[in-house]
Amino acid sequence: MDTIDKTPDKPLLIKIADKLKETQQEVDELVLQFSLGKAEAKDKFEEMKKELKLKVAEFKQSAFAQQLSTVASDIKSRLETLERHLNSGQADTTRIFEEQKSKIAHAIDQLEIQLKKLLPEEREHFEQELEKFKIKLEILKLWFSLKKIEAKASFKGHMKEARQKVDQLMENVKNAFESDKGQHHDFKHEISQAYDHLKKAVYSLKS
Repeated sequence: MDTIDKTPDKPLLIKIADKLKETQQEVDELVLQFSLGKAEAKDKFEEMKKELKLKVAEFKQSAFAQQLSTVASDIKSRLETLERHLNSGQADTTRIFEEQKSKIAHAIDQLEIQLKKLLPEEREHFEQELEKFKIKLEILKLWFSLKKIEAKASFKGHMKEARQKVDQLMENVKNAFESDKGQHHDFKHEISQAYDHLKKAVYSLKS
């Protein structure tokens, strides 16, 4: 994946822009694989759970250890709940998938509430991993219910808009840091818009 910064210690905004680009590309690829019949939803679900478990393990080692014990305890409890649901076995049927999806999505929502207690630089990159998982989870839900996904014109249109938003965000972030204004520019609106287009693209698959 192309990035806008090659240094090992990237500023937070650049990490967020990179992660957003990665999410856009993975959503596009996942829908393409399903539409061409080149992916099995249950296998993708296991792959996603395994990937998120790794991200949870990384976060547990790096982020909340620096926090106050009460905050760390609350977050640790939510992380352990999420891990438990991610380890709940393979979803071989639609019913099992729906049960796991519901429990995992709820665990993520509860974890995100606790993550708000952390400083942005300690949580935002991990929160994006959670958002990416939830978006891809919606695609899997469609496959389990419909057994078919078609990348219609509406999906392609929203994805084109999402790509444009992501590319523009990355360019704006790069320019801001090159002009020493990166720490003083709030890109939350642009980030929110890009995620909105990704979600609209996924939701358009239902129609």
